[in-house]
Amino acid sequence: MAETQILKKKKKWFTVIAGPEFKNFEIGETLGNENAKLIGRTLEVNLANVTQDPKSQNIKIKFKIINVKDNQADADVISYEMLSTYIKRLIKPAKEKMDDSFIYKTKDDINVKIKTLILTKAKTKHSILSSIRHKSREYLQDYCKKSEYKTLIADLAFHNLQKELKTILKKIYPLSVCEVRKMERF
Repeated sequence: MAETQILKKKKKWFTVIAGPEFKNFEIGETLGNENAKLIGRTLEVNLANVTQDPKSQNIKIKFKIINVKDNQADADVISYEMLSTYIKRLIKPAKEKMDDSFIYKTKDDINVKIKTLILTKAKTKHSILSSIRHKSREYLQDYCKKSEYKTLIADLAFHNLQKELKTILKKIYPLSVCEVRKMERF
């Protein structure tokens, strides 16, 4: 009986690099033996590590490896999410809370699900809440039609989208919080 030897390839470390929206920041390393096996692997990172901004420590971003070349893996963002503990700290009992979820299509035909979290400064009538919800959906629909996915990610990460949305919505009623709670690519 002939013995067959199973040759195992030696594993090596691959550096994972974020996309150009994060200035090709090195987000970590992963261990693997073949380039093809790394593609599709996901990596979850705190946004404060990527942007070097401690104010964004309550947000986690999930990256997916899309390309591997010369011990370097390029990763693309597939989700953005606020930590649940941070959301619990934001919500106060005397405020109205509005959660909304909607699917949008970006300029480059990528479907994204955006979930918003909006808190008013006081108890509010239902008609005003409906108006705020309608205006936020309208703004996000227009924004996604005009911008590409990479731009959406950059604006979310550096809080530009949330600031713009809050300035539009606070004309209807004073808001204490206007955040994108979660964004998923699918």
